[in-house]
Amino acid sequence: MKNKIFLLCLLAFYSMSCSSQSAYKLTDHYNGKIFYMPKDDTQPKGFLDLMKWKLEGNGEDWPDKVEPPVVQAIPAPAPINKMIVTFVNHSTFLIQVDGINILTDPIWSKRAGPFSFAGPKRVHEPGIAFEALPKIDAVIISHNHYDHMDRETIKSLEDKFSPKFIVPLANEEKMKSFGAKNVVELDWNDSVNISPEMKITLLQARHWSARTLTDKREALWGSYYIETKKEKIYFAGDTAYGTHFAEIEKKMGAPDLALLPIGAYEPRWFMKSEHMNPEEAVLAHLDLHAKHSIGMHFGTFKLTNEAIDTPLKDLQMAKEKLHVTNFTTLIPGESYEH
Repeated sequence: MKNKIFLLCLLAFYSMSCSSQSAYKLTDHYNGKIFYMPKDDTQPKGFLDLMKWKLEGNGEDWPDKVEPPVVQAIPAPAPINKMIVTFVNHSTFLIQVDGINILTDPIWSKRAGPFSFAGPKRVHEPGIAFEALPKIDAVIISHNHYDHMDRETIKSLEDKFSPKFIVPLANEEKMKSFGAKNVVELDWNDSVNISPEMKITLLQARHWSARTLTDKREALWGSYYIETKKEKIYFAGDTAYGTHFAEIEKKMGAPDLALLPIGAYEPRWFMKSEHMNPEEAVLAHLDLHAKHSIGMHFGTFKLTNEAIDTPLKDLQMAKEKLHVTNFTTLIPGESYEH
């Protein structure tokens, strides 16, 4: 049970109930039952593929515990005239801009899974202790996989801050079952205003959704574009590489900062349809014409076969190959300022 897909199989044996999602209007990515990519509807890998992967082995071993070389950050108040983005872990960032604090795909739990005793276990502490968080105004969640939509973290955020939770379609009911009260559902290209100066838009991603084996793609997934008076920030969530990056740049403009996944990509025959490898992440950075990109979705939970440091090595090789210098990574607790 060392990756999230295997956990979906495990949970299916405990809970085979189907989603009770309400009806949504038919679109080019929703047929009344499931959501899909309109131009490249790659199917999620099935049970037989999963078994083939597991029989091949779990790949490289990870250390049980890693001590990050920086101490946990104590965030300053959200600035008015600049942007501060602090890497917490996995796909979790604290974005502080225009006096507003936003979290992306927050997870502070010890494991990424349906139970406290099962699922990939974190190998390092979050870069910001939960107790040290500033008041959180908004939380954006890209999809419902366990390492991105974490029940206990959502409950704790609601209890402490009562933020606005922004989710793709058909995720509100699940979020409210976790305790979230102020939940806003968005379809692709829908927007919500967080303040008069800030708008958040849900956009495409090439991925899928599921909490069990019986609800695949019954909830939407996506990426987010945060616009303020001075900054444009793109959060990719989980995604494979595809034409949607160039389409997003054409529609929304080049972001000042793009947060792009670089991990959980081996073996490629299984993962290529849902997760980018580092070279594809650099290609996405170029498609977006991002002024700067930061890698995420690596080094916290062992989800796939690559070693813990392979994404960083592969990213460096891809940057050299494609002559890119403005794509970096952060250590948990480290910040980027603009």
